[in-house]
Amino acid sequence: MRHVLLILALAAGACRIPNPDHCVHKDVHSDAWCADNSPERPWCSPCVADGNGCVKTQPDPDACPSYEPDTTTGDDTTGTEG
Repeated sequence: MRHVLLILALAAGACRIPNPDHCVHKDVHSDAWCADNSPERPWCSPCVADGNGCVKTQPDPDACPSYEPDTTTGDDTTGTEG
Protein backbone atom coordinates (compact mmCIF):
# COMPACT_ATOMS: atom_id res chain seq x y z
CA MET A 1 0.00 0.00 0.00
CA ARG A 2 2.88 2.39 0.75
CA HIS A 3 4.25 1.90 -2.75
CA VAL A 4 0.93 2.89 -4.28
CA LEU A 5 0.71 6.03 -2.15
CA LEU A 6 4.28 6.97 -3.00
CA ILE A 7 3.65 6.55 -6.72
CA LEU A 8 0.45 8.62 -6.51
CA ALA A 9 2.23 11.37 -4.58
CA LEU A 10 5.04 11.51 -7.14
CA ALA A 11 2.62 11.49 -10.05
CA ALA A 12 0.53 14.30 -8.56
CA GLY A 13 3.60 16.45 -8.06
CA ALA A 14 4.83 15.79 -11.58
CA CYS A 15 1.63 16.97 -13.28
CA ARG A 16 2.63 20.59 -13.28
CA ILE A 17 6.16 21.87 -13.70
CA PRO A 18 6.44 25.54 -12.79
CA ASN A 19 7.97 27.77 -15.45
CA PRO A 20 9.37 30.96 -13.91
CA ASP A 21 9.55 32.48 -17.41
CA HIS A 22 5.83 31.95 -18.10
CA CYS A 23 3.95 35.22 -18.66
CA VAL A 24 1.59 34.62 -15.74
CA HIS A 25 4.61 34.91 -13.43
CA LYS A 26 6.07 38.03 -15.02
CA ASP A 27 3.62 40.83 -14.35
CA VAL A 28 0.20 41.60 -12.94
CA HIS A 29 -0.72 42.67 -16.47
CA SER A 30 0.43 39.53 -18.23
CA ASP A 31 -1.24 40.38 -21.58
CA ALA A 32 0.64 43.67 -21.62
CA TRP A 33 3.87 41.85 -20.75
CA CYS A 34 3.41 39.56 -23.75
CA ALA A 35 2.55 42.51 -26.01
CA ASP A 36 5.75 44.28 -24.94
CA ASN A 37 8.01 41.25 -25.14
CA SER A 38 6.40 39.27 -27.98
CA PRO A 39 4.46 41.71 -30.17
CA GLU A 40 3.50 38.91 -32.56
CA ARG A 41 1.93 37.05 -29.60
CA PRO A 42 0.29 39.75 -27.45
CA TRP A 43 -1.90 37.56 -25.21
CA CYS A 44 -0.92 35.54 -22.15
CA SER A 45 -2.51 32.11 -21.86
CA PRO A 46 -2.11 30.19 -18.60
CA CYS A 47 -3.11 27.09 -20.59
CA VAL A 48 -0.16 27.19 -23.02
CA ALA A 49 3.44 26.42 -22.13
CA ASP A 50 5.12 27.16 -25.47
CA GLY A 51 6.48 30.65 -26.01
CA ASN A 52 6.32 31.31 -22.25
CA GLY A 53 2.53 31.37 -22.55
CA CYS A 54 2.31 34.22 -25.07
CA VAL A 55 -0.16 33.44 -27.88
CA LYS A 56 -1.38 35.12 -31.08
CA THR A 57 -5.09 35.25 -30.21
CA GLN A 58 -6.89 36.09 -27.01
CA PRO A 59 -7.57 32.89 -25.06
CA ASP A 60 -11.17 31.69 -25.05
CA PRO A 61 -12.44 31.58 -21.44
CA ASP A 62 -14.45 28.45 -22.27
CA ALA A 63 -11.34 26.61 -23.48
CA CYS A 64 -9.02 28.12 -20.87
CA PRO A 65 -10.99 28.97 -17.72
CA SER A 66 -7.80 30.12 -15.94
CA TYR A 67 -7.44 33.06 -18.36
CA GLU A 68 -8.27 36.48 -16.97
CA PRO A 69 -7.83 39.52 -19.21
CA ASP A 70 -5.78 42.40 -17.91
CA THR A 71 -7.83 44.84 -15.90
CA THR A 72 -7.87 48.43 -16.99
CA THR A 73 -6.46 51.11 -14.75
CA GLY A 74 -8.42 53.99 -16.23
CA ASP A 75 -5.61 54.97 -18.60
CA ASP A 76 -7.15 55.04 -22.05
CA THR A 77 -4.31 55.09 -24.53
CA THR A 78 -6.47 54.01 -27.46
CA GLY A 79 -8.70 57.10 -27.53
CA THR A 80 -8.38 59.94 -29.96
CA GLU A 81 -6.91 63.28 -29.09
CA GLY A 82 -9.28 66.08 -29.36
